[in-house]
Amino acid sequence: MRVLIFGGNGRVAKAMTSLMLARSWQVTSVIRNPSQEKYIQSLGDNQKGTIDVISLDLKDLKDSGEVRQKILDNCSPDCVVFAAGSFSDVYSIDRDAAKVIIKASTSHPAVRKFLLISFPASRRKPAPWWDSRDVMEYIKEKNSYPDIADAKLQSDEYLIAMSRKRNLQDSSGFQAISLRPSWLLTSPGTGKVHLGKTRALGQIPIQDVAAVAVGLLSREDTHGWYDLIQGNDGIDESIHKAVRDGLNNIDGEDVEEMYKLAD
Repeated sequence: MRVLIFGGNGRVAKAMTSLMLARSWQVTSVIRNPSQEKYIQSLGDNQKGTIDVISLDLKDLKDSGEVRQKILDNCSPDCVVFAAGSFSDVYSIDRDAAKVIIKASTSHPAVRKFLLISFPASRRKPAPWWDSRDVMEYIKEKNSYPDIADAKLQSDEYLIAMSRKRNLQDSSGFQAISLRPSWLLTSPGTGKVHLGKTRALGQIPIQDVAAVAVGLLSREDTHGWYDLIQGNDGIDESIHKAVRDGLNNIDGEDVEEMYKLAD
């Protein structure tokens, strides 16, 4: 598997990179600061897979055609991961750069999967499976981080729209995945998670987020929105159950309106 990951120096991205290399995948990591390159390259030490590094500022990505030509054509990835984020320049990175990369990826014939690291509060409505406490937590989260919630939501919705456009054009079975972990912990992973229709607020170790993300990418039957918190199920079991039961956290949102965002 060939994977192109944006935001490669982020905590989730680095954990994902190590796990993907352990599976003998070929990883191209996109980072902002060239000084980070040596460390990212070192993630490939004594691993089965290979790693390449591209240094660029995502704020400079304005044209999807340029992304296709200069990045996607060169590394020809099977999967693209957007794990970038910015507290200081939210809309430029979490929305604008994400959408440029989504458009380029969904229109490139080599790319079959796109995984976006998102945010559980990125919804237009409270989830129908939440109770009153969850709704209050959701409102509090959106009010505390309005720009992040909005930017991530716009990217989530655009990915849905553009993946549908791709599948209508070539019936390729393009997989659009939004993984929406709650608050990240730096403590060691437990390997026990709740994936799917979770509470509105929770916690999850970064290592477990990475393991779930790689697990979702490794399958041919994963797509949609997946909320993620700590839980009691093993990671493979949790993914299997989510797929078997057709779970999708997009339930309750206006998907038909999302489809209109395709361009």
